[in-house]
Amino acid sequence: MVKRKGIIVYFQSKKVAKEVEKIGVNIVYLNPKANYLTGYVDEDQFEAIKKQCAKLRLVRKVEESLLDMQDLAFKE
Repeated sequence: MVKRKGIIVYFQSKKVAKEVEKIGVNIVYLNPKANYLTGYVDEDQFEAIKKQCAKLRLVRKVEESLLDMQDLAFKE
């Protein structure tokens, strides 16, 4: 089973969502009014993806989700 970590990305424009998805974030929820998205990434790639997301132009802040992804079941 692949270990995953949740990630929250706060942005200024929802156009960033496409760029974040290209980096490797699997987007679960996108809230265009509050300007944030939640998703998950592989645990071993989390730090690298977090840094890449933070470097994007319209991203305000990137955080680790407090939700434990091991409790969620994903079908393969």
